[in-house]
Amino acid sequence: MRYHVKKTCVLPGYLRIAVQVKSGLSMAVAVHSGGLSEAGIMQWERLSLYKQITHVTGVTGKQLPLLKELKVKHDQEEQAEILKTLRKTAREGNEKAQCVMGFLCCLGFAKKKAHKHLYGQAVGRLDAPHGPKGVLLYAIGDDYYHVAGSRQDLEEAAYWYRRAAAHKHTNAEVLYGDCLFSGEGVEPDISEAVKLYLSAAEKKDPMALRRLGDCAYLGIGLTQDTDKAVKYFREAARLGCRDALWRLGDLYLQGEGVERNMPMAISFYEEAAEAGVASAMCMLGDRYFYGKPDDVEIDYENAVRWYKKSARKEDEWGLFALGMCYFHGKGVTQSYKKAVKYFLRAGAYGCPDALWRLASCYYNGIGIKKNKKKAYHYYREAVKMYAIYNE
Repeated sequence: MRYHVKKTCVLPGYLRIAVQVKSGLSMAVAVHSGGLSEAGIMQWERLSLYKQITHVTGVTGKQLPLLKELKVKHDQEEQAEILKTLRKTAREGNEKAQCVMGFLCCLGFAKKKAHKHLYGQAVGRLDAPHGPKGVLLYAIGDDYYHVAGSRQDLEEAAYWYRRAAAHKHTNAEVLYGDCLFSGEGVEPDISEAVKLYLSAAEKKDPMALRRLGDCAYLGIGLTQDTDKAVKYFREAARLGCRDALWRLGDLYLQGEGVERNMPMAISFYEEAAEAGVASAMCMLGDRYFYGKPDDVEIDYENAVRWYKKSARKEDEWGLFALGMCYFHGKGVTQSYKKAVKYFLRAGAYGCPDALWRLASCYYNGIGIKKNKKKAYHYYREAVKMYAIYNE
């Protein structure tokens, strides 16, 4: 069961990076909080450039008329001219143009070619139906996914976000805060990131409130204060942040910052799951698999149904749980090969239990060809990830 975020629950990317910075650990295996599969990335990329910009930055064509041209002009040469003008507008001090330019640099429209890096972390989470809020970095397996070719430049992205944030542009404050938290494009500075989240939170930005809730709960960048975390999560949920619903479910389940209330916890999990939060879906799968925490009747088929929903959204724990169902034949036809397939997918996102299971499968030749070299590799990665999760 995954009831305690500090021990076993998946951390948001910006916080998991902070844990690494705090612990001084490096991680070879690529992970992604609430990550996207290759299919998910393709679905995101099918959105028009205009829609991607508005989803991430919050800047609309009405606020920045130049963007309206991107809605109707899809030719690459025409877009290049528009982007050239947009860059000029950003240089002249328009904070909305600066925020858009930061996002475009992450997306691959940087002015200069950037050095290739192994992006072992991803910033942002699927808190909007059609795309991530945060810097678009996606890591798959032990390799990186270069978002749009070789012109991605995170340093320039951070530069534009910083300039827009200086004008108190709310989305830019959150986005530049994410850069500072992760150290992508800038030197990591958690205290400064929290200041930006606080500034955005004053303007009722749900994502900033959600991030502050995690910071207060974990004691990263803020003094550990569960009561304050609950307040942040409640306000974020009220303003439409779906992921905050899941976090509230965790707190009511644990009785941290609030009186323990099982029906309330399940209610928040169900509301979050219906809203599309993968972690909540996995939690409901755990509920039916183990019959806990509210003594519901064990129902493996219903558990598998929720695990599959979670796995479709590439939740690492949902993938791992589904792999375990196939491994033991609970709610599905037993299949070691399918189990290993899901362990591989979960392990690619840094799930420590999946990495440990993979090591065992490779070592013993279960569901996959025996390979002791790979077994030792996955054992090492599992140990690294357990250290980070238990920090």
